[in-house]
Amino acid sequence: MNNKKLVIFILLIIVLAVFTNIKQGQLFALLNPTQTNFTTHVEGDHFPLILHDPSGIQYTLAAPPQRLISTTLATDHILSDLVPQQRLVGVSSYVDYPSLSNIVDFYDPSIIRAQTEIESILSRQPDLVFVASYSNPETVRYLLRTDIAVVRLSEFNTFNDIINNIELVAAVTDSQSQANSIIKDLRARLSFIKQQVSTLQKPRVLYYDLNGYSVGGNALMDEAINISGGINVAQGQIPDGEHKISEELAISLQPDVIIMNDWVFNQSQGQASPADILINKKAWANVPAVLNKQVYAVPGTWLRSVSQHRIKGVEAIASILHPNISQYDENNHAQ
Repeated sequence: MNNKKLVIFILLIIVLAVFTNIKQGQLFALLNPTQTNFTTHVEGDHFPLILHDPSGIQYTLAAPPQRLISTTLATDHILSDLVPQQRLVGVSSYVDYPSLSNIVDFYDPSIIRAQTEIESILSRQPDLVFVASYSNPETVRYLLRTDIAVVRLSEFNTFNDIINNIELVAAVTDSQSQANSIIKDLRARLSFIKQQVSTLQKPRVLYYDLNGYSVGGNALMDEAINISGGINVAQGQIPDGEHKISEELAISLQPDVIIMNDWVFNQSQGQASPADILINKKAWANVPAVLNKQVYAVPGTWLRSVSQHRIKGVEAIASILHPNISQYDENNHAQ
C-alpha cells in the first residue's frame, strides 16, 4: 500500500510539472533529495547576466535592476552597505525589530516593509526580489511563475558563506566595489583576532539559549567560537547545526565559559539578563563557568546575524575569552 501511495505521489508531481511548464531538468532538481544548496547561480561577469534558479528557471538581467525588494533580514543588512536606498522599494518586515536587526530605522519609512504575502511584493513592481531557503515556499513558488527575477540565498553556516552571499548580491546589483570593501574589512578583522589568540589557551565554551538551544558543528556559532580562541564543547556531542538540548546534557558538558543571547526584550520592564538568570539556577551551581562567574550575555543581533554584522559577535566572544587582546581599530588598519 505504501508503495502504491509513493507511485501515485510521484505521478502527481510529474503531472503538476507538465501543467506548469517545468522543464525536465527542473523536475529532476525538485525530486533530488541530495540537493541542499538552493543558492542562485549567476552566469556572466558583466551585464547582461543570466540567473539560474535551482529549480531550473532562468532570468536575464539586461541591466542593473533599479527596483529591489529584500524579503530577508540578511539581504536587508547586506544591501544597506551596497546600494543607495533609492533603489529599494521594499525591505523585510523584520528590519526595524530591535531584537533582530542591526540597522533599526536605517531605511527611510517610505520604503515598504514587505510582508511575505505575494500581493505585497507584486504591488511594488520590483525588477528583482531577494529570498532565502527559509522564505515562505508558497511565495517563492508564485514568484518563480512571474517574470520578476528572483535571487535565492541558502548557505549561512560559515563566514565564507556570508562572503559568498555578499558577492552574489553585489553581482546582481552592480555594486562589486562596495562589496570588496566590506569583504576586505571582514577578512582583516577575522585575521586580527586569529593572530592574537593563536598561541593562547583555549577555554571550553558553551553557547546556550535560555530556551534550551545550543549549537554543534558546521554552524556559524561553532566557527565563531573557534575563531575567538575557544573550543565548542557541544561539537560532537549534539548533531551539526542548532538544536534544543536537555538541561542535563548542557550541564554535563561542564563548560569554562557560557555565551548567551542578550535580546532587547530581556531588558524591558526590568527583566534580568539571561546570564543572571542562569547563574541563579541551582542546577547549574557546580558548572565551572558559573562557579567562576564566566557566564556572559552578548547582544543577540550580533550573535545571530548572517550578514557582515556577525563579526561584532566574534569580536565580543574573543574579548570575553581573552580580555587582554587588542580591539580592532579600523583607522589603524585601513590601507
